[in-house]
Amino acid sequence: MINVFDSTQRQLFLSDAKGMLRGGKAVLDTGLLKGGTPAEHLASAKALVKYGASMTGLLESGTARYPERTVLVDDDGELTYRELRTQARLTARILATHGINEKSRIGILARNGRGFMIPLSAKGYLGNTIFLLNVGASKQQLHDIAVEHELDVLFADSEFDAKLPTDVEGLTIIHAWVGEGYRTDIDYPTIEEFWASPGPEDDTLPKKVHQGGVVLMSSGTSGTPKAVNHSEPLLPFGVIGPPVEMFDVSAGAVLQMTASMFHVLGWGVSVIALLAGCQLVTQRVFDPENVLRQVDKYKCDGIISSAVFLKDQLAVDLANPGKYDHSSVKFIMNAGNAMSEDLVLGLEKQYGYILGSGYGSTEGLLVAFAGPEDLKADPTTAGYPVWNGRLEVLGEDGKPVAPGEVGIIHARNVMAMEGYLGDRDVAEETDGMLNLGDKGVIDPESGRLRVLGRDNEMIIVGGENIWPSSVSDLICRMEGVADAYCVGVEDERTFQRVKAYVVVDGSAEVTEDAVRTYVEDNLIVPAIPRDVVLQTEALPRNAIGKVVKRDLTD
Repeated sequence: MINVFDSTQRQLFLSDAKGMLRGGKAVLDTGLLKGGTPAEHLASAKALVKYGASMTGLLESGTARYPERTVLVDDDGELTYRELRTQARLTARILATHGINEKSRIGILARNGRGFMIPLSAKGYLGNTIFLLNVGASKQQLHDIAVEHELDVLFADSEFDAKLPTDVEGLTIIHAWVGEGYRTDIDYPTIEEFWASPGPEDDTLPKKVHQGGVVLMSSGTSGTPKAVNHSEPLLPFGVIGPPVEMFDVSAGAVLQMTASMFHVLGWGVSVIALLAGCQLVTQRVFDPENVLRQVDKYKCDGIISSAVFLKDQLAVDLANPGKYDHSSVKFIMNAGNAMSEDLVLGLEKQYGYILGSGYGSTEGLLVAFAGPEDLKADPTTAGYPVWNGRLEVLGEDGKPVAPGEVGIIHARNVMAMEGYLGDRDVAEETDGMLNLGDKGVIDPESGRLRVLGRDNEMIIVGGENIWPSSVSDLICRMEGVADAYCVGVEDERTFQRVKAYVVVDGSAEVTEDAVRTYVEDNLIVPAIPRDVVLQTEALPRNAIGKVVKRDLTD
């Protein structure tokens, strides 16, 4: 409840309201309400009233207006809005016969495709809490999550059978997707077999349910991930407005989805896509050439991806000039990984000024956005705050620092998390804003945000602040280097030093000394990596493209 006597709260409330209105206009300008009969619009509205802006509500709403429109293209073919709704409803009804209700907890461990979309779309019919699990999680992490959060059901792709928590009492495992040769000694039912195996209870779906949350797991690469609890979205126009307006998105657009659906970007865009009646084109396992093939075949309007994948896509496209037509692409959206300046310039040269980049976190979701003009002016920028959110760079005293000064990025908007589930983790907040854990600076001239790196990843070498990520970006520019990742390690003399893992591609000779010389010629001396590990194998990355430090080898 707003305190009307508090001027700060009044100002924030008015700012949020203006952002929502501006965002709402941007969404309506997509042509969302054009076409359709009054009866279809009424049925669509009723679905949103009943289920809210959940995947279920948006799927029901879309089916009421364009039932035969394709909603999903995946490795197994195409699904229309009506077909996906039918399968989601059936899944919910059979779950109900097995006692699943709004108090239940269901996990999804699945790559992009119907194996993910069906159980997520079924959620709203029963109101259960849904956990979107990272496919890169270890066996121990999955076991700990299932036990700590008392999962009742787990929908999982068969490729993950070897690490499923089979010893957790009361957990039912269902194969959401089955690959060839995976069911030799496993007796988990496929989702089709589950549909044919109702339990003893009634299959009638409740007329009204209280919606549980959507839980995303923090992308930490060690320990038990934090369970980040989000409420079902409330049509957050002020948050999604900037990319919708800057990209000039049209209702019914075709989107190539490289981003993982279990990740914040993939989940968020999936929700927006159903809101706008879009078609999602995706693949289970990233293949840069297949992305280009899908863009060409389905005449995709947009590409939703991440820097590490865009880099590979660009390389394949440049190596095959004219092979794939990408003239239909009106925008490319990046999030999850910061783009290097070279990557931004390369994408702009190949595709034009249609690139945008979102900045946020699992906890805060989208908090800033850089549109095509922002990246054209400054390829390293994270852009401006979303329209109805707060974003400030704070010093150690918890007060905002002056533009141009480095501090910790804090933010909050209507899509921020409700909190962490369980008693193990507590959110770090200042003045109601979440600490995003990144160092940042506001450009004093443009007012745009620049993200410098994780607060705990900055190292001090010889009294100088060094961001290993900036050294990585530089090394990636070297001829003969395919990829690079730098970390800070302990040092007896200088306390800390830079260590570089460099992937060579064989196109030019790269030596350890050459790497050091290149850094010395371009950065300050303390940034020179004394340890250089040259390798031909790709860096170990998780499903969203982040390097898994524990898997780095010397």
